[in-house]
Amino acid sequence: MGDDAPAGNSAFTTLRWENGRVAWLENHLQRLRSHAERLGIGWPNDFRQRLASIQPIGEGNLCSIQLNREGSIEATLRESHYAPSPLCAVSHTAPRFTRKVQGTKHAAWSPYQDARREAVSKGADIALLVHEGVVVDGDRCTPIILDSDGVAYAPSVECGGIDSITLRILQPAIESAGIPFRYARLTEKLLGRASELIVVGTGVGVAWLNEVDSQNIGSNSPGPLYETCSAAFEAALANAWSPLDVI
Repeated sequence: MGDDAPAGNSAFTTLRWENGRVAWLENHLQRLRSHAERLGIGWPNDFRQRLASIQPIGEGNLCSIQLNREGSIEATLRESHYAPSPLCAVSHTAPRFTRKVQGTKHAAWSPYQDARREAVSKGADIALLVHEGVVVDGDRCTPIILDSDGVAYAPSVECGGIDSITLRILQPAIESAGIPFRYARLTEKLLGRASELIVVGTGVGVAWLNEVDSQNIGSNSPGPLYETCSAAFEAALANAWSPLDVI
């Protein structure tokens, strides 16, 4: 991935990478195109042909595909590092952008990197991004809580969350397990009474948290939301792989 750029100059998406294969390629390219259109970035007619000819730069288990405003395409590998569950999190002020940019995967990612670095410096694994008392996102993941009433909640895009492909894949499994799912404002009050908090994403997969800002969350053991999502993620991932050069 290239250097940090002004918001709206590029759109990107990050996929699992393994031995020249990527997971959920079509889902990621559909979102990439949608976000590029929101940002006013033209979609090249020969995008798939050009992507198929690219050899990703670097090493790692994640592949970021970036479309820049001038039409160039980059593919970069990096390593994802997460400790085993349970993870702990700290809150961090969420970056804010214009309505057109907010909620897209754009190239101004330095605020997310800063949040990540601050979390690590405090001995935490994850930064939860907070705006006006509402958790809107994670630094590289999407938080989901299981409320004390048995309903699962994730941040809404309207509040600043990202349209998460991993969450989209897991939502049917959550509902099939008898857990109602809603998008909502994840207020500090809602988080404080949560019986379970998990994060999902391309890099982290599915992980559960037992601490936010030194406050205990849940029962300090994996719960039904984590167990459901973890099993569903692994099952879906097994059938999600395809070569990057598929046209």
